[in-house]
Amino acid sequence: MTVNFDGALPGVGGASCPHMAILLESVGDVAPALASFYKLGLRRNGWLFHRALPGQGQDDRAALEAAGLPVAELESERRLELCELPFEDPPETWAEPYLPIVERELQRGFDAVWWSRFPVGPDDALFDLALVYDRYFDAAFHDCQAVSLCIYIVGGLPNGTRGERAEQLRHMHDSTLVLEPDGELTALRRVDPD
Repeated sequence: MTVNFDGALPGVGGASCPHMAILLESVGDVAPALASFYKLGLRRNGWLFHRALPGQGQDDRAALEAAGLPVAELESERRLELCELPFEDPPETWAEPYLPIVERELQRGFDAVWWSRFPVGPDDALFDLALVYDRYFDAAFHDCQAVSLCIYIVGGLPNGTRGERAEQLRHMHDSTLVLEPDGELTALRRVDPD
């Protein structure tokens, strides 16, 4: 599977550094989607930051390498950092320690930090918990030079549930991307709450 982010990113939701979500069918779609996203970030002078689940860093590193992203090379060039997220911090404060990273990398000459993370879903409880963290991430990074991609798995869910999730994500993401069978992305723009 190939995912083309080029057409989905210019002027997303009017944000030059958008906070986005993507709905994918399976965990097998994650590494190819992330590799494409990160490669676009490299072409746009971005510094890459990947967040893995505790104990999953090496698996994510291997999956990204297999999907064509030269992780070891990028790490040695200090163009990419892969970290395993701690889960001790409450949602209200967990994003704050990452704010200085943006400033640090902008000072090094990068135009933006390109973030992503492990996938969430399709479990309802995990989706609801991820929304809480995403809301605080959105608030913390709203005016930062940070392009972020939150990954949600929707495979196996009924169409109605998929639609509901897309609508919930649209309230906190500049764009919610839906992967079509041909690998193209449909972008659903942010919906401001009433």
